[in-house]
Amino acid sequence: MKHRGILLCGGAIACSLSASVALAQDDAGSENEGNEIVITARQRSENLQDVPDSVTAFSAQAIEEAGIRSIDDVTALIPNLSLVDAQDAGTVAISIRGIGQVRNGEAPVALVIDGVQMTSTDMLKQALFDLEQIEVLKGPQGALYGRNAIGGAINITTRRPTNDLEGRLGFDYANGNDRQLSGALGGALVPDLLLFRIAADYRKFDGVLHNVTLDRKVDFVEDLNLQGRLILTPTDRLSFDLRGAYGDLDGGASWYIPLPDGQPNNTSIRIQNDFLGRSPRKTKDASLKIDYKFDPFTLTSVTAYNDTDIDLIEDLEWTPASILGARQQRGYESFSQEFRLASPSTQRLRWTAGVYLLDATKSVDTTILISPDPTDSGLPPSAYIPLPAAAADEEILTRAAYAQLNYSLTDALELTAALRYDNDKREQIDRLAGAARRTTSFDQWQPKLSVKYEISPDSMVYATAARGFRSGGFNPPTGVFPAIYRPEVADTLEIGTKKSLADRRVTVNAAAFYMRYKDQQVFVLNVADQGIVNVAKTDIFGLELEAQARPARNVQLGASLGFIDTSIKDFDGTTQYRGNKVPLTYRWSYTLFGQYRAPLGTDKSLIGRVDYSGKSGNYWHIDNEDRQDAVHLVNARVTFDARKYSIALYADNLFDTRYTEEFFAKQFSAGASDIRYPGQPRRYGVAASFNF
Repeated sequence: MKHRGILLCGGAIACSLSASVALAQDDAGSENEGNEIVITARQRSENLQDVPDSVTAFSAQAIEEAGIRSIDDVTALIPNLSLVDAQDAGTVAISIRGIGQVRNGEAPVALVIDGVQMTSTDMLKQALFDLEQIEVLKGPQGALYGRNAIGGAINITTRRPTNDLEGRLGFDYANGNDRQLSGALGGALVPDLLLFRIAADYRKFDGVLHNVTLDRKVDFVEDLNLQGRLILTPTDRLSFDLRGAYGDLDGGASWYIPLPDGQPNNTSIRIQNDFLGRSPRKTKDASLKIDYKFDPFTLTSVTAYNDTDIDLIEDLEWTPASILGARQQRGYESFSQEFRLASPSTQRLRWTAGVYLLDATKSVDTTILISPDPTDSGLPPSAYIPLPAAAADEEILTRAAYAQLNYSLTDALELTAALRYDNDKREQIDRLAGAARRTTSFDQWQPKLSVKYEISPDSMVYATAARGFRSGGFNPPTGVFPAIYRPEVADTLEIGTKKSLADRRVTVNAAAFYMRYKDQQVFVLNVADQGIVNVAKTDIFGLELEAQARPARNVQLGASLGFIDTSIKDFDGTTQYRGNKVPLTYRWSYTLFGQYRAPLGTDKSLIGRVDYSGKSGNYWHIDNEDRQDAVHLVNARVTFDARKYSIALYADNLFDTRYTEEFFAKQFSAGASDIRYPGQPRRYGVAASFNF
């Protein structure tokens, strides 16, 4: 009852905050485009301000003006959403409202590109280019998106081809001899019948992080990405959308730094390992989306294939001595099929129903590399003695059925009811133990109920109750961790409001939520062994506030605030860790941005933009012994925009703030010392683009 009271109080605070912002912006300017973003969060086109969910969206123009080029850039601009980018080309730890990603487990968010869900977690960290829109949904979205959407969903839409032949060329040069070339071309092969678009992005980066032992940069990258799309519309009722993408990345990896005990924020010690880490990654994915309209319904089929391979090789004690190394090869191949039937969006009763199948194979091979001479330094990887630690394949078969109903009882009152059932069957084959097999299955119903009331055409309130689910799985068959880690269930209650004020020149969205979190999955590193354990019960309470304003025609301002209070109620049935905070979760997160567009004549302007982000209150481990210092970052960008072309000067982490991106205490890694992963130092450069 205590948290329910806090939740109601938090909702009142959120509403009062929005009222105060409204009063402050009564004299805003005349533009209202920030209120007209159309999103597809509920698998149909709707105005962002009409959707009873916590959603942040970035249009193509906003993506360009903010310099968004990766998921990292997105998470920095959204409250209660964070990302740790460490170790290798595919490893990230994304956390949304206290629900975090665990290595070798499932992501807490569904990543959807052009209506197709990317099922490999090693695909989250990829170059973003040729984009039309990004939508981030917070709160359980499993009813429509499935078992990976326990914390939310990220919808990415690339530019759609049209009948007009058009293209774009872009070039970016930054410190560290960072060169990036991108391009796109689209148009009609047969007008109104067959449209195409192709895009490419190539990056070559020498690096900015220096290793004093090897006397070289270790964060080098060479990355090639290609994507293509064909849209065939033989009739007004039938369309085929064929999409393919290929990625080939080679880069440095795993530049952890050994530290004295209990100093996670010590940024004075340099990168010093003698073993150069690398993590080549290859990705291939293809999909076919078919839409057929037969009055009054639309039948959609989505068929998708994904193949991802990563080969990580790294130091394992991160010192100048040649003692230990490791190699981990990860592979993921999947086939998925979805059929969806939807009613028209214009009627009072709107519904969507579908079935989903995923057939995937995941493999993880881990080898410890032992030096023949621990007193030596700089031994090549080929000189180490390989000792296989784990070699396992995992077969995953997921079947699901779902439905969602939206009913407008009146013009002001809408009810939403959704339900999904997921069945996740898994089998692990231990190739080090004569192909020994283990099998298990997980299943869960994921309901969602929501009510929305429009106080006026520019103001609404909503309340939502939803359940999210993330599947369990197998730990490596080494005997170090429990053989099977349990699935997670998150029951969430959310109340919120969305307001457009001052002739839609100001938008204010606020939400408060309370979550009962069962069997939270926590990652533990034990030298070369990596495993997942469960936290039995956790309570999470949070608040969010986002506001944007146009006080004058060419001025845009924005601010956001996120607060999360977490409490572990039961770890393992004992008093251990009881009352502690969930690791890798920021108690406070906040952003500010300001942008001014100065007209320079017909179709020309100079745009100045500054973004500030801050976050604090993060504990690195479940014991809460090591806490991260608050991190404050400032990005700045000045762009000369002439519509057909643009030139921008930018600086990320303008004041060169030194911080820890990731930290492992030796108690949780079984290593010889604590280790940290350094955050990205100041990056600055010039970006140019030409549209034709």
